Amino acid sequence: MIMRKLILSIAAFAAATSLHAADPVAIKAYVTKALPRCAGSSITVEPVMKPGGPAGFEVFRVTQKSTDEHCGSQKYLTYSPKTQQVFFGSVLSLPVDPRTATVRISETVGPILKAPVIVTVSPFPLPDGVRAVAINRQTEHGQFAYSGYLDSSERHLIVGLCGNLNEDPTKTLRDAIGVQNAARRGNKTSKLEIIEISDFQCPTCARAHETLEPILTKNLKKINYARLDLPLFEHHDWAVNAALGARAIQRVAPAKYWNFVDQVFKNQEKLASTPFETFLKNFVADNDINWESIQAIYASRSERQALLDQTSRSFAVGINSTPTFLINGQMIGFGDGTYVTEVIKKALAAKK
Repeated sequence: MIMRKLILSIAAFAAATSLHAADPVAIKAYVTKALPRCAGSSITVEPVMKPGGPAGFEVFRVTQKSTDEHCGSQKYLTYSPKTQQVFFGSVLSLPVDPRTATVRISETVGPILKAPVIVTVSPFPLPDGVRAVAINRQTEHGQFAYSGYLDSSERHLIVGLCGNLNEDPTKTLRDAIGVQNAARRGNKTSKLEIIEISDFQCPTCARAHETLEPILTKNLKKINYARLDLPLFEHHDWAVNAALGARAIQRVAPAKYWNFVDQVFKNQEKLASTPFETFLKNFVADNDINWESIQAIYASRSERQALLDQTSRSFAVGINSTPTFLINGQMIGFGDGTYVTEVIKKALAAKK
């Protein structure tokens, strides 16, 4: 066998052929469900040669191409022949020296995040000897956690969706993002579930809302519709406050929640020059909602931290752009809106 060494960075690393190759059909089926559906999508899966990869895992390079410029990526799937455990995302090669894993992870991840980090490695191994890693950094909104897994050789940090080759990744993904916290409308017993993951300050999210809202409103009896906030706070200065406002409305006056969502998206331009709290107070007054009850949630540190933790869960499984839609668990990015609109219309037509 000819061996060749590959040097890869955050999205690439040195990995190896295994004596017990995984079923390529099963691997392809798994990544097809784990990746977003895109217009004109093609997916290739290639085994990556080693030595040097995560101990006990086979490694596959997964490349997705699409006619949609907003879709397409290259990721790595690490697969355990022993337990069928898989990780789908990226792998970071850590420095090889006598220092502790926490120090080496901090040195590797800190420059990528452009911030000091505090790393904690769980003392308790999961199957295949991997250990959960928490990477915390302080933000203006509170502590934000990134997560990963340290392989048993302590030479690789694996980042991404953790699942099992024998389990549907759409279910794994859905369970991981904390969908139980979502606001819902429509028919909660419908088998057609659409989950929107969006940022109130994201212009594309506002366009998606404008495009899809008439279709959704007309067909709510057919849809179990849910929405989760993903405030991209490093780029959007009032996104967290808007998400907290929505969280408060959802708890105190749930009947007004979707109207609030509609009003925020329609007033994005105005909110660029208006303190969000002023907008929130006006909405509360206009809708006869008790401000003290809203403020208790809106100003709560624990609620803000819960929102950051919810965002962290999405990041951990590779959802870090908005808007993202999950249709029965399958990810679909909005792009220019054409493809996701077609998918939703076809799903609705199938419900007749």
